[in-house]
Amino acid sequence: MARFWNRWTGQSQSTSSKPRKRSTTLRKLKPESLEARQLLAANIFHNELMPEDVNEDGLVSAIDALTIVNRMNEQSRGIETGAGETSSNSQATEQDGRGRRTDVNNDGRDTALDALMVINRLNRERGQTPGTETPGNQQPDFQDGDNEFPSDNANDDTTDPTNDLASDIRSIDGTGNNLANPDYGSADTELLRVADNDYADGISEPAGEDRPSAREISNTLSAADPDGTTNDRNLSSFVFAWGQFLDHDIDLSLEPEDEADAISFDIEVPDGDALFDPFNTGEETISLTRSGFAEGTGTSTDNPAEQVNSITAWVDGSQVYGSDQATSDSLREFVGGRLQITEDGLLPTDENGSIMAGDIRAAENVVLTSMQALFVREHNRLADEISATNPDLTDEEVFQEARTIVIAEMQSITYNEYLPALLGEDALSQYTGYDSSVNPAIANEFSTAAFRFGHTTLNDEFRLVGNDGEDVDEPISLANAFFTPETLEETGIDSFLKYASATLSQEVDLEVVDSLRNFLFGAPGSGGLDLVSLNIQRGRDHGLADFNSTRVAYGLDAAESFADITSDVDVQAKLEALYGTVDNIDLWVGLLAEDHTDDGSLGETATTIIADQFERIRDGDRLFYANTMSNSEIREIENTSLADIIEMNTNLDSLQENVFFFTPEITGTVIAEAATSLQATDAEAATALDETLTSTQRGNRGASPGNNAQDQSRRDQDNPRPDQDEPVVSAEGIEVQLLDSEGNLIDTTLTDSKGNYAFDSVTQSGSYQVQIAVSDEWTVEGDDSWDISISNGDEQLRGIDFRVLV
Repeated sequence: MARFWNRWTGQSQSTSSKPRKRSTTLRKLKPESLEARQLLAANIFHNELMPEDVNEDGLVSAIDALTIVNRMNEQSRGIETGAGETSSNSQATEQDGRGRRTDVNNDGRDTALDALMVINRLNRERGQTPGTETPGNQQPDFQDGDNEFPSDNANDDTTDPTNDLASDIRSIDGTGNNLANPDYGSADTELLRVADNDYADGISEPAGEDRPSAREISNTLSAADPDGTTNDRNLSSFVFAWGQFLDHDIDLSLEPEDEADAISFDIEVPDGDALFDPFNTGEETISLTRSGFAEGTGTSTDNPAEQVNSITAWVDGSQVYGSDQATSDSLREFVGGRLQITEDGLLPTDENGSIMAGDIRAAENVVLTSMQALFVREHNRLADEISATNPDLTDEEVFQEARTIVIAEMQSITYNEYLPALLGEDALSQYTGYDSSVNPAIANEFSTAAFRFGHTTLNDEFRLVGNDGEDVDEPISLANAFFTPETLEETGIDSFLKYASATLSQEVDLEVVDSLRNFLFGAPGSGGLDLVSLNIQRGRDHGLADFNSTRVAYGLDAAESFADITSDVDVQAKLEALYGTVDNIDLWVGLLAEDHTDDGSLGETATTIIADQFERIRDGDRLFYANTMSNSEIREIENTSLADIIEMNTNLDSLQENVFFFTPEITGTVIAEAATSLQATDAEAATALDETLTSTQRGNRGASPGNNAQDQSRRDQDNPRPDQDEPVVSAEGIEVQLLDSEGNLIDTTLTDSKGNYAFDSVTQSGSYQVQIAVSDEWTVEGDDSWDISISNGDEQLRGIDFRVLV
C-alpha cells in the first residue's frame, strides 16, 4: 500500500468565475490531474519500504544518489517537453521504469531533492542528525514562497531503516507523532508554562489576590461602544469563526468530573452592579470552578499545579474526528470511509438529542456548529470521490486518506490565510522542515490568555445572509445563539457562513459586546455569565504570571509605564486606577490593552505568544502537510482556500477570494458645470454630460455597475468623459453621502480636486444608497442618488457618478 492512497482522485474541477490571484488555474481537490497520474505511475516502480534504493540492490548507498545525478544530467542534455521530461531519453526510460525509480519523492520530477533524500537516509543510518550540513552535502534553501518544502519525510528523524508506513497515519489521540517522545502533542498531557507561575503560595493557590475583582475590571475596561468598533484592518467575522473552530482543535482544559474534586473560585460582583447585583446586596458572585490539575502536580513549590490539555495539540482536525478512539468511532459510518451526517448535511445527534462531533463544544453557537458541519461535509465529499476512483480500497483506507487531506487543508488555511490575516504576513518564521527537538505542547499563556483575544471580535448578532449578500431573515442575537444547533435545521449553514465572510468583525481591543460580557449563556441570575470576568479569573486560577513578567519570559522588554502598553490615555488612566503598577496587570487585560503592531491586529506580546505557539505546533509536527507531501500535492492543498471548501460544500458561489478580509469599495466622480454655461447650449451640454454615464447607469439606476477594473475600462473607452484635468468649474469639496438600506447616514466624504470620491467604510454586505448632500452651493442634475448592492468582500463598485451645477 502506497503511503498516500491516490490522494488526488479525479479530473480537475473548473474554477469559479470570480478572479483568483493565488494561481492562474485553481485546481480543487477533485478528479485526477496530470501530475496525479504521474505520481501514481511513479509509485508502481518504487520499492515502497525503501524508495531511496534507486538501483534496487537492497542497499541505500552513494551509488543511488549518483544514479539520480546522472539521470538529471541526461535530462538536461535532452529537449525539454511540456511534461518536464526529455523527449528522447525519457520515453525509453519511462517504458522500462528506470527513470521512475530515480523520482524518490514521487513528485513527477528528478531533482536535487531526490538525491538529498538518499543522502539523508544514509546519514540517518550512520547516526548523523538529518539535515546536518557536511562538506559536499550542502542542502538547498527551502523557501515557503516557492513551495519547495522538504517532502516525503526527507527530514524525518526515524532511525528505523524501513520507515514503517503505519507511522505516517496520525493517531487519533496524537501519540506517536514524535518517535523519540511519543507523548508530545497528545491528548491529556500537561500544558506548557513559559513564564514562572504566580500562584499565591507558589504551589496552587490562585494568583491575583491583591488585584481588583475580575468583574470590577470588566465593568471599568470592557463595556462595549453601543455602536460597535469594527476592525480597522478590515478583518471579517471569519477571524472569530475560524479562530474558535481552530481553538477547539488544539486546546481544552476541563474542570474535574468528580464533584468531590471540584474547587469553587467564584468571582466577586461589585456592590450594586447594575446587572449582577441590581438590589445592591453585596453578596452576588459569578460562579467558576477551578480547572483540574495534572495528576501528581501541586504538591510543593518544586512541583506546582499544572493544568491539562484534554485534546491533541496538533492542528489535526480533532474537533471533527475526536481525540480518543471511542469518540472517533462513534462519528463514523464505517462504510466508504464516511462520517455520520444527516440528510440535510448537518451534524447527527445521539440518543439524548445532543449533537455528535469530535469536540464537546461544537454546539456553543450556530456559526461554530456550521463550521463543524462544513468539515464533515468536506470529509465525506473527499471520501466519496476516493471510493469512486478506488473501489478496492477498504473503509479504513478511504477514511484515513480523506482525513489526511482534510487535516492538510486545515493546516494550510491556518498558516497561509488565517495567521497572516491576523498577525501580519511575516509574524511567523519561514517553515524549514520538521524538527524533532521541538515540543508542540500548548502553552498556558496561549490557551488561557492570548488566544482568547477572539472574544473581543464578535458582533452582538449573527446575520442570516443570502448568496447575493442581502439579509434573508432577521438577525439572531448572539445571546440567543448559544447552544441552539436546532436552528440550523431551519436555516441551514450557508447563511451563517456567508455572514461570517460578509461582515466586519469587531476590533481586537478590551471592549466585549453585551451578549458575552453580561448575558453569556443566559440572563444574570438565570445562568448568565461575564466572559471577560471568566477570562481574567481563569488566568488567576491557572496561576498565570502578570503581563510584564510574561513579556520578559518571551524575550520582550518589560513595560516601564502604562504609556508603554497603550497610547490611549483613557485606558492608561483606567489601568493605573485598577492595578496601580505596570507590574501587576492580569495577562489577558494587558494583552488586549496593548497597541497593535504595524501590520497586525494584536499587540506585540499577544503576537509573540501566538506566533511561538503555532511555530512549535508546525515545526514539531512530523506529519505536517508540508513535511510529508510532495510539491505537487502541497500546491493542490495551498490552492484550496477556505472559500473554495465552503463553495464546494454549500450552495454559495459568491465568496471573496480571501474570506478573512471584507474590503468592498464604492467610487465615482462628481462632474461639475457652471450653471450659467447651460443657458445657450443647455440641451447640447446636457447630452454631452449624459454620455459620461454608462449604459448601465442610464438604463437601471437600481442595478450594480460593473464590479471590476476591466469592465470599467471598457466602459470608459466607449463613453469617454470630459477632460477632468481641466474641469469647467471645480468639483472639489462636494459632499457625497452613504446611507444604509433603512436610509440611515453611515458615512460622508468630500470630492477631491478632480471630483473623485471613494467609500471604503462598508461594514457588511447588503443594500446601500449613495447620494449628493443637499446644499445651497450646488444643484444635482438628473438622478440625485444611486441604489447599490454589495454582495461580497471583493466588490468594487465603480462609476457611481453624478453631475451638479455650481
